Formats: sequence, structure tokens, C-alpha cells
Amino acid sequence: MVPRSLPCALFALAVLASGCGENRRDVFMAGLEIEGAAERGPCKLQPAAGPGVPQGASALSGDTIADCLQQTEAALAKYKRAAELGLSDPDFVSTYDRAKERKARLESMLKMVRQMENDQVLHPAK
Repeated sequence: MVPRSLPCALFALAVLASGCGENRRDVFMAGLEIEGAAERGPCKLQPAAGPGVPQGASALSGDTIADCLQQTEAALAKYKRAAELGLSDPDFVSTYDRAKERKARLESMLKMVRQMENDQVLHPAK
């Protein structure tokens, strides 16, 4: 025979355990922090320097774009988790969509820059 207090104790334990899980808002904020750090780090455009380089030009390398893409993917993973936890307010949705678009642009940019870098290695300027 099961004691009457056992179902109540199990229910209380389940309620306590669910309260200790991930908070969708905290997961979203963690994604924003990753994106912010990326914008200040690998995603920040670095000015190009050298003879014949126009003023205001930026230096791009496949490695920095790959680092930026990696950080964007990490933020997207957090956003996906927040969506799985039920976050659906308009600010979150627009941030999530913008990050997906940024990822697609970075993937395209990385492909082009890597191709240019490979061309320079195969056909160096004389």
C-alpha cells in the first residue's frame, strides 16, 4: 500500500525541480551577451592599413569571419533554446531572425573570402 503523503511529496518535488531549470529569458540574455562580445571582438571591422589602401577600408580575413560566424552560431544556439523553452515575444523573434540572417551572410562572405585567399596563394601577384 502506498502512503497518502507519497503522491503529494512527489508532486512537490516535481514543482521544485521545474523551478530550478533554465529560464527562457536568461537563455535569451546569454545569447545577447555572446552577440555583444562578438560585435566588440571578431565581428568588429578592423581598419586596413598599407600603401594604396583607401581611407576607411576594412581588412577582412577568412579567419576573422570564421570566428565571427562561430560566435553567431553560439548565440543562435542560445536563441533556439530560448524558443524551445517558449519565448516568443516580438523583440526575441526579431533578434532571432536577424541572427539567422547574419549567419547566412557570414557563411556567404566566408566562402567568397576563402576563395579569394586561395586564389592569392595559387596565383600570387608579381
